[in-house]
Amino acid sequence: MTETHEHGYADQEGNVFLNAPEGPVKIGQYVAGTPQEGLEFFARKFHELKAEVELTAARLRDGKANPETVKTVIDKITSAIDKPGMLGDHSVLPGLKAELEELIEKRKSELAQKKAELKAAALVRREEIVAAAEALVNSNQWKTAGEQFKSLLDEWKKLPTAERAKEQELWKRFSHARSTFDKARRTHFQQLDEVRGEAVAAKEALVKKAAALIDSTDWVPTANTFKGLMAQWKKLPRAARTQEDALWKTFKEAQDKFFEARTQALSIRDEELSGNLTIKLSLLDKAEALLPIVDLDKAKSAMREIQDAWEKAGHVPRADKDKIDRRLKVVEDAIRKVQDEIWHRTKPEVVERAAGLVASFEASLAKLDKQIEKATKDNKSAEVAKLTEQRDNVTSLLDAARNGASTLS
Repeated sequence: MTETHEHGYADQEGNVFLNAPEGPVKIGQYVAGTPQEGLEFFARKFHELKAEVELTAARLRDGKANPETVKTVIDKITSAIDKPGMLGDHSVLPGLKAELEELIEKRKSELAQKKAELKAAALVRREEIVAAAEALVNSNQWKTAGEQFKSLLDEWKKLPTAERAKEQELWKRFSHARSTFDKARRTHFQQLDEVRGEAVAAKEALVKKAAALIDSTDWVPTANTFKGLMAQWKKLPRAARTQEDALWKTFKEAQDKFFEARTQALSIRDEELSGNLTIKLSLLDKAEALLPIVDLDKAKSAMREIQDAWEKAGHVPRADKDKIDRRLKVVEDAIRKVQDEIWHRTKPEVVERAAGLVASFEASLAKLDKQIEKATKDNKSAEVAKLTEQRDNVTSLLDAARNGASTLS
């Protein structure tokens, strides 16, 4: 008994036939199951191919399929057309094949356009990279610029290829900029190594001098010498970090040992000088008791005695020296100020200038009196009022001048 299907049939021997325009075509044979199951198997193969074609077409339209991988689906359709092996409406296969081929060409065109756009964008970006590289050529920020060159090179390598001749021209410029910078950087560090070598030699000499001063007890000159060595050290270039740190550690240790010994020695000395401090504090009390200055001669005489005793008292602890010296200077300045004021008042030219000013105002006053008298006789009341106001002003100035002159002697 023969089992039929819309597009073919199966016979009792298990052969499956496709109803083709030219007549039945054997497409396969089933070895197990019923004839209906055999027909369904070959029909399912056709539906699966058709579904794969539809999915592939959709992916091509969405831009998600690669034209090269889609060729396998085209090959399946071609094989199904040339040598049928499934059950279904084979008349639709040429149309499906043509549709896929059209979509493939369209997708190829889109990819080609996108590739061209990417190449154009890559070319623009390469030109920007070259410009950035050329801007870095003269930089002396060696670490930062070096990292930027590396970043630019990494980006260059990741960009899509562009038009070969133009890309080679840009690469030549980029490579030249990078080589020029690298050469300048190598030269800089070679020179830096030379400078550092000289710095090491100079600092080793300073360390040797510092070590020779450790046990000196000539405190002031040696402290000044250490300050000089430190000033020289600061003017020298830095050595390589490891060498610089080691040299500085040795130099600092020598300096610290000397100043620690000096501090200890001076502390002992300060204890010995505490008696001198007591004497000078007592002298300060006497000096400050002279303030304010009333009798200059007595104050000067007392101050001379205090200063003589001050010198004889000798040194005091360092921590107190500046403080007590400032207090004594306040009294000395007060005496000097009073003395200057007296000298200024008795200076001949000052006295003469004050007398001249009084005489000038007196002459002005006499002149105004005559003018007022005349205006009064002429009944010029407005002029009398004006002149009287001027006379009052001159009288005030004359009184002030006379008071100033009276303080001079």
